[in-house]
Amino acid sequence: MKNKLKFLCVVLCLVFISSCADKNGLNQIQLVLKTDKQGNVIKGSKQALIDAIRNGADIKVGWGSKGKTHTIEHLSEPIWLAIMDEKEVVAKLHPQYSATTNWDSLSADHSNSAILHQEWRVVLTTKSSFDAIWYDRKLDTIIKRVPQQHPMSWFSNQTPSPEKPSLLFK
Repeated sequence: MKNKLKFLCVVLCLVFISSCADKNGLNQIQLVLKTDKQGNVIKGSKQALIDAIRNGADIKVGWGSKGKTHTIEHLSEPIWLAIMDEKEVVAKLHPQYSATTNWDSLSADHSNSAILHQEWRVVLTTKSSFDAIWYDRKLDTIIKRVPQQHPMSWFSNQTPSPEKPSLLFK
């Protein structure tokens, strides 16, 4: 009887553990591509990112910068992705309402209601190009445009497949 009870406990523990395990690694976010500021591949590959997109993976992109006194890192899920000539990926991010940043307290808020009609819009690429505009929705005009280059990290929630995915339009 004791052996049956031990066996049952072991089986129940294994069932519990396997039910908590991530099936096929689909929920494990992993780095797929990392580029330097000039767009050179540091880790991973552009092809791995393209394959992940074609397989329907969730993609996130991260970038950051270091100023004279502060650093900032961003991580975002694109709302739109494009694969250009089998070589590069272009991503657009959700527009963000302008906020007031307080670097002394390292906080941000929407307390300045005078700028809530302004948006920050970004398109970025696997060449590490980052084109940001500040857009005034009230006046329907671009306030400023700041094209720039940033090291970027691209992430996917999908493990690489041994089978090469086909073009999305075929």
